[in-house]
Amino acid sequence: MGLREALGRLKDSQGKGSLLRRWLLPGIAAVLLLGLLFSDHSGVVEVEPGEVAVKYNNTGLALFGEPASVVKEQGVLTFLPLFQRVEKLDVRPQIFTMEGTSDGGKKGGEVDHNRIRRLTVRANDGSNFYFERVEIHYQVLPGMAAEVIRQNGPGNDYKWRALQVHSRELLRDEFGRHSFLEIADPSTYGAANARAKEALNKRLAPLGIEVSNILISKPKFDDRVEAAIEDRQEAEQEVQVQEEKRNKLRQQKGHRLQQVEQEKNAEFQQLNAELEARKQQAQNAFIAARREADIYFIEKEAAGIAYRDEKVTRAKSNEVAYRKQAEGVVAQIRAVGEQGADVLNREIAEHVFPQLERVSASPYAQPTTPIDIRHLNNSGGEQ
Repeated sequence: MGLREALGRLKDSQGKGSLLRRWLLPGIAAVLLLGLLFSDHSGVVEVEPGEVAVKYNNTGLALFGEPASVVKEQGVLTFLPLFQRVEKLDVRPQIFTMEGTSDGGKKGGEVDHNRIRRLTVRANDGSNFYFERVEIHYQVLPGMAAEVIRQNGPGNDYKWRALQVHSRELLRDEFGRHSFLEIADPSTYGAANARAKEALNKRLAPLGIEVSNILISKPKFDDRVEAAIEDRQEAEQEVQVQEEKRNKLRQQKGHRLQQVEQEKNAEFQQLNAELEARKQQAQNAFIAARREADIYFIEKEAAGIAYRDEKVTRAKSNEVAYRKQAEGVVAQIRAVGEQGADVLNREIAEHVFPQLERVSASPYAQPTTPIDIRHLNNSGGEQ
């Protein structure tokens, strides 16, 4: 605010009067003159690109503006020395680095407030590890520049009062949750890094600082731990190699099983087709045999029926002939019977007398000795 603006406010304030204009204005002019003479500030400051300014009212009077106001516009900014002061903050993205074994550093001949010693962490198993380099990409929120200065002081004070203290504390907390074996796993310290960023933003947001990214190197251990970790990593790599080989063998096994199944399936289909063909051939042979059997049965049945019919016919004809013959015999017998005893004499004369000529006989004599009947009964038997 320039001198002309201050005078304009004086004219618009309450209690205007000739006395005020007569004594107060010359007094203010005298104070301003003395301020210009005895102060290092000329009442003009330039806000460069990437900077914001905070104008403070040193008097507490509303006449000289708000207690603190943020000016984001670039260019020349005027103020009243002694009554007002201006503090500037760099709001460009910056990198806060934890590296080396000592705090601070030189950058362009000045102390580098964005550099402190490396981060050392104590793991939950009691071992220590450190990071060669940690980069915290941050930025002061322009709208909260007054709050940053109020809580931490002007200039670069916020870097060691807020950023350094909170970042080291939260990073140690997040990475210290794990053992050295766990933190050696990139996925583990990657997750810890994400949690640290979230916790750091939650802590620094009320202070007017925002963290955009945290770049962290691989954790380092003492030589024995490093050797053990390398051995474990080599063993894990070997396990991965063996696992890949096992997976490859599993795939080959699957392909081989699939190939064998396909081959056996083809063989099964072929054998099944052959069996079906043989079955069809057997069925055809069975049908042909049954057809031949049916033909044979029909032929034999017809032949048997014909033979039977022939025999029946012949038997019937023989029956008639034999009946006729029997009737003839009966007629002869009746005829002979009707002839009476002459027939018997004639038969004897014809058949018996001619045989008598061939018969020789001698006279019969009575035995002189008695005959034992027992010998007659046992003749040809036991004596």
